[in-house]
Amino acid sequence: MSDNDDTPEMRGDRQVLCHIDEVGEAGKGFRLKGVYPSKPEAVFPIFLVPVGEDLHCYMNICPHQGTPLELKPDTFLDVNRELIQCSTHWAMFRKEDGYCVKGPCVGRSLKKLPVMVDEDGMVLFGA
Repeated sequence: MSDNDDTPEMRGDRQVLCHIDEVGEAGKGFRLKGVYPSKPEAVFPIFLVPVGEDLHCYMNICPHQGTPLELKPDTFLDVNRELIQCSTHWAMFRKEDGYCVKGPCVGRSLKKLPVMVDEDGMVLFGA
């Protein structure tokens, strides 16, 4: 859901993010609202990154200084598309688990979040 949407599309208790075909090779970012019931206007930045047939979701916040990761919209990977890259300090994270392998936060990890793809190919956020 974008910042301009008022109500997120839901399937059961999961928020619809997009169709799986909309997630590019370099990832796709979202700024969700309505994630925190006590703060419905709070923005929750996340991104999706494909790894083979799997899809992973992380908070779009670098564990080093709390900055967004992408250099430009929907571009979360390094030039070789092998690692997630922070545009602020060039930290590098594994796509599979968000673990930092290079940079100022080596040994720390991105916050991984639950997503699933339903039978229609829609990516759903939540457990």
